[in-house]
Amino acid sequence: MVSSIFFDLVFPLILIGLLIIIILSGLPHRREKQDFMTLDDFIKDWIKDHGSEHKLDQYFLQMKKDPSGKIYMPITYRGAKLFIRLGLSPNKVSILNLLLSFLIFYAVIIASRGQLLDLFSQQPLYGLWFFFIGLLVLFTGIVDGIDGAIARLLDIKSRSGGWFDNVIDRVSDTLILVCFIPSNMLIFPSFGGLDFRWIVWTNIIIIFIYEYMRARHEGLGLNETKPTIGERIVRILVIATFFFIYGSSSLTVFITALISPSSVVIWNLSHTGVVTWTMLIFQITLLIIMIISFIQSWNYIWKNLKKLDTNENNIK
Repeated sequence: MVSSIFFDLVFPLILIGLLIIIILSGLPHRREKQDFMTLDDFIKDWIKDHGSEHKLDQYFLQMKKDPSGKIYMPITYRGAKLFIRLGLSPNKVSILNLLLSFLIFYAVIIASRGQLLDLFSQQPLYGLWFFFIGLLVLFTGIVDGIDGAIARLLDIKSRSGGWFDNVIDRVSDTLILVCFIPSNMLIFPSFGGLDFRWIVWTNIIIIFIYEYMRARHEGLGLNETKPTIGERIVRILVIATFFFIYGSSSLTVFITALISPSSVVIWNLSHTGVVTWTMLIFQITLLIIMIISFIQSWNYIWKNLKKLDTNENNIK
């Protein structure tokens, strides 16, 4: 009982309080508008930091054509300038991202409790939360790039800041996925109670191994990395898509019930099926993406390591 009260009431209040403290802590350090590097220089600096200075022009032209250069980079660039004006440091933005991830964790567990319960007391009203959770997931994906962008624009990049950001990212990755474990959205009663929650754990493990390989690759001095389909922003988009589908389904059921209360049967026949099967498809999609990315990353890193071994042996 005590633990339930703490999680349901005290926990979210603590999170909201910490979020307010982080935002207010920046007020004494607010900055007026100032000149920063251009967006093109920002992208070029990012390319250099990722060990590709020798192919700067090639990668710059390539990035300007793909979604990361046309959408994600401009968003993080402008977002960083906004947060700088609010007086927030890169580490504070990373902590902000962590608190938002805990908030997503909390909201998913609360909303999923009522998936099969009464139409108006919990669902689909709770299911409508998933629209806002989806937006919050997208925001955390953007904030993940803003902390590094702030350090880049202010020229305060540091190893400690990069390490701290990576740790926060791994905790966030876990929170945004493990929140589905307590729910019944991956259990199929109509198929003998088949339980697919193991896919969530599998995805978490593969993501950790994938990110660890990249970290060790850079730790050995091989800074040039090859992006794969499993980049964090792609994972964020896949997760957010599920939330939006869940919210859309809840909204449809809610509107239908208001117009025609006798159609409440749609809740059991349509919404529950849509949510459960969409959840399974979402987890399998993420699993396939991570397996492909793991194999691509493994091959790329292994080839680089073998080249490094060959060069060291030739020197000897």
